[in-house]
Parts: sequence; C-alpha cells; structure tokens
Amino acid sequence: MRIDAIGKQCPIPVIMAKKELDAGVQDLEIIVDGQTQVDNLARLGDSVGRPVTAEAFEGKMLVKFANGETAKVEGDGSAMCATANDTYAVFFNKASVGSGDDELGLSLAKMAIFTLSESEKLPSYVLFMNGGVKLTTGIEPQIVENLQTMIDKGTKVLVCGTCLNFFGVKDELKVGTVSNMYDILGAMQEVGKVITL
Repeated sequence: MRIDAIGKQCPIPVIMAKKELDAGVQDLEIIVDGQTQVDNLARLGDSVGRPVTAEAFEGKMLVKFANGETAKVEGDGSAMCATANDTYAVFFNKASVGSGDDELGLSLAKMAIFTLSESEKLPSYVLFMNGGVKLTTGIEPQIVENLQTMIDKGTKVLVCGTCLNFFGVKDELKVGTVSNMYDILGAMQEVGKVITL
C-alpha cells in the first residue's frame, strides 16, 4: 500500500502511517517531502518494531516500512514528530573554523566535523560555500571520511557548484552533492537553526 503525504506537515504523515500499521498493513510505503518527515517516520517505525528505509523518489522521498507484526504504541504517533526547531544545519563558508591562523582553522574544522559525526543529534544538512568547499576535496582525508559517515546516517551534504568551479576544484570533490544557491538556501529555510562555523 502506498500513501501520498506530499505537502503534509507533521504530524499528518506519521498519523496516516500509524493508522495503517495499526490495521496490520504490510508492504506500507509513504511518499513525503523531505528528510524531516523521513526522520519522524523512522522514529515511528522504530517504536512499533517496523524499521524504515528511505530513497529518493521523483524529487521527494519514498519511505518503506519493514513487514512484520506492529507493536502497539499509545496515542496517534504525533509525539514522534520533530519540530523544525529540533533540526539544524551547519554552514562552512571558509576552509577553516574561526580566523587568525589557517593551519589552526583547518585543524578546528577537522575536529568540528569529527565531533558532529559522533553526535547523537546529527545535523540535517552540512552546507559548503565559498572557500568552505575546499573541505570536501580531500585536503584533509579525515574530513571526507567523517562527512561520509554523516551521509550514511542521513545527513545531506550540499556543496556549492559555482564555488567549486571558481576555485577550479570541481574534479577534486570527494564527498557530498554538487548543489546550488537555491537548494542551499532552501535547506537553511527548512531547519530550525543554522550554525555557521
């Protein structure tokens, strides 16, 4: 069974899915707008013993619940919803953290990205513009590795394509998705807060 929840904000997709899960539906899929809804549905799936997988689908996200017996959870499932205030993005506009010494700044950027990758609450997005795009080119291999760890856990890493071209490093990109101003600003608008490092 496939549910169309495009354009519906939480808790509606979670409530729609929970209703079908409680009814014993197997092969349940739901189409949603983005990562926030995916995360909310993943919490629902985990709470009822039906973990989810998610994949891109025609510009949206298709969430699939594992088949099995659904555990009962009190309420309508709306408690599984994260509000926009629970989400955040991290923005790098230079290849360092802070100013004063470039070598120290790069070391701080490496530590910051490692710390984020180990965090229980991962950012929804890590965004790179201007000189920040150099961090995605392998100038520090641990940064690439830690960003990939975050991607594997659901974080989206967007890298400004215009900036990569400006610095002549587009062919050196090692991690993340080449993106544009529209998508990067859209990501900033989607989350509850943006942390600039």
